[in-house]
Amino acid sequence: MTRDAGGGKSAVELTGQDIDALVTWSLIRAAHRAQRDLTEVFAEHGLSPVQFGVLSHLATGAAFTQAQLAREVLVRPQSISGVLDGMVERGLVAREAERAKGRRNPLALTPAGHDLLAVVWPEVRRANRPELLGLSEAEAATLNAVLLRMVDGAR
Repeated sequence: MTRDAGGGKSAVELTGQDIDALVTWSLIRAAHRAQRDLTEVFAEHGLSPVQFGVLSHLATGAAFTQAQLAREVLVRPQSISGVLDGMVERGLVAREAERAKGRRNPLALTPAGHDLLAVVWPEVRRANRPELLGLSEAEAATLNAVLLRMVDGAR
């Protein structure tokens, strides 16, 4: 920040290069583009990004409680309940057991959830092709490794 002749603060003068040098701002811009592109793919199948995340994580076969799943798909635990209720109504997800007080309530994909993911997954993989992202295969692999380090560092 510079001072004007009267001693007051004047506006910061920036260039496009100054803005482009901000890694986190570039990351936000890239994330918005990626989200927009993938949201279109998901919408074609009646899914939101969060619902796709739920399907994908449950497809790993790992046991998740609602709270664990909320952390994985980056929503608050209070928000995941409505998402899961809608997915249960659509027959995509099942709660494996009746929940007892203080007990875990694991979730699982239903056959319909597996079928929907089998259709959506290849489309998401196509949307992740390096050339569509303006990257080489090596650059895409490096970028993904860096992003995963950033995600893991935030935990």
